[in-house]
Amino acid sequence: MNPFPVQQGLFKYGVIDHYAILGCPLDATPQQIRQNYLKIAFLLHPDTSKTESSQTQAEASKLFSKFVNPAYEVLARDVSRTEHRLILNQTVRTVATKDHLTFTSAESQQLQAARHNLDLIYRQLLTPLSRNLYQNFSTVFAEIAQLSEYNLIFLLVKDTIPSPAPRQKPSVTTVVSPKRTVAPPSPGLAPESLPNGESPPRPSVEHRSPEGGESLTPFARSLHRAQVNYDRRHYDQAIAELREALRLSPKDPQAHCLLGMSYLQNKMLPMAKVHIKTAGELAPNDPMVITAKQELAQQTAANISHGNTPNQSSQGKFFTTLFGSKNK
Repeated sequence: MNPFPVQQGLFKYGVIDHYAILGCPLDATPQQIRQNYLKIAFLLHPDTSKTESSQTQAEASKLFSKFVNPAYEVLARDVSRTEHRLILNQTVRTVATKDHLTFTSAESQQLQAARHNLDLIYRQLLTPLSRNLYQNFSTVFAEIAQLSEYNLIFLLVKDTIPSPAPRQKPSVTTVVSPKRTVAPPSPGLAPESLPNGESPPRPSVEHRSPEGGESLTPFARSLHRAQVNYDRRHYDQAIAELREALRLSPKDPQAHCLLGMSYLQNKMLPMAKVHIKTAGELAPNDPMVITAKQELAQQTAANISHGNTPNQSSQGKFFTTLFGSKNK
């Protein structure tokens, strides 16, 4: 059995589609992911598998240890699941800019043509395949490949559907007290002509609180703490702060760039590539981003010259405690 014999869908572009391996939709909750995992594990785990021949048992055990367990390890944790989705989304965007994707099956073509009912068609195609996944070992890789193709198309189409226009805020009418009328300064009023003789304040959106106070925003505080940790070479703490910063402001190029550099210092090249690439798309001429891209290229070249490859997720060791052992 080849390590990853699937070359269709997202697998074709060098990423492992853990959602397809577990038969989960891309928006599956942690509870749904765990349910799918336990269902598949019951079929494949040596302690619970009902396979009879030793050859089939060995095949089931390999499926479980090499595919199912690593996929669950990634999707079971919030942080690694979010990062995996980010990698999938970035892969699809990169592919879309380079290739015009065409699909042969009628189902895939139907999904690619969907717009208003994309989610409905996606689930209608996904559900039957997921329901019987791992029932037949001779077709399981073909089914995983088809699921991954549906995931690829879903992300591709969803990324091209324009977001709805933001709702217009209702106009605000200023009510002037009849006892005292205070006229706001006109845009052309010089600072020295204000009643107290002081210049009007110029609040910074990035560094002030939404209420207009002087304190830093939560985003700016996280970014500042991340920079301090990065300068002190506490890269794990910097990564944690930057994840929080990007949760508050997902399209900030500075946060993506610093997170990419933190991953780079931690020798986590796949995640470094994702965030530095995102930073480059958001702010291609930023000197910090240009430097990060150069450092990434150098470290990637060094890794290739030494024959290193990114680490894959390790296998889980805890499943025996879920079902127990036959040899008790």
